[in-house]
Parts: sequence; C-alpha cells; structure tokens
Amino acid sequence: MNDVLLVEDDLENAKLFTRILETANYQVTHTTRGMEGLRHARQHKFIAIILDFDLPDIDGSQVGLALRRGIGATPLIALTAHADSLTRSKARAFGFDAFIAKPCTDQDLIRTVETLTQNSSSRLGK
Repeated sequence: MNDVLLVEDDLENAKLFTRILETANYQVTHTTRGMEGLRHARQHKFIAIILDFDLPDIDGSQVGLALRRGIGATPLIALTAHADSLTRSKARAFGFDAFIAKPCTDQDLIRTVETLTQNSSSRLGK
C-alpha cells in the first residue's frame, strides 16, 4: 500500500505534487476541500496525508487536528506557503509530523514522505 492523500485546492500545485509522488511510486488521492479530505481519510487507509493550510472550506490545520484525533499514527504533513514561525508552531501543536514550505523541491517532498512512512511503519511494527 502506497496510498497518499493530498488535500490541496490549487490545481496546478496539486498536479505538480501528484506527478512528483507518482514518479516515486505513490498512489495519490487528491481533493480540493478539507471536509472531503476528512471523509476520504476516515473511509480509506493512507500511509501519509499531505494538507495545505489555505483551503476554501476549512483551515487545513483544523483538518489536521481532526485527523490526528481520529486516525492515530498516520503521518500528517503540512504543505503550505505560510512559512512563518507562528504557522510552524501551529502545525506542531495540532499534531503534524512535518512541515514543508511551498515552493518545495521534489526531493524535499519525497524525502519527507519516505522518512515519515518508514518511521510510522517502525512504530507500528510493520
């Protein structure tokens, strides 16, 4: 299973991130809205969830907080243009496992997913 959930409302960014992840052999489920992302995360098993913070229906940090309470150890990755220390602190406080500032390199995205999913597998005894 290499399924990753990407919650990103900017379609150009979503296409780019999807291409990067698929090149690294991940299967990507994409949604543009936070509430839809919550629904997908509750209905399917993902090895990682990547969330933008600026979503049209609900703040991505709130989605992350709700997910952290409901999905346990699945790695949460904040991927946002807001790279300030307040946003980073908010992500940490809301249970995100990693923070990537946009724009990011292909390597940053892949390395973060790989590192977190390997750590997650180790913690779960897989």
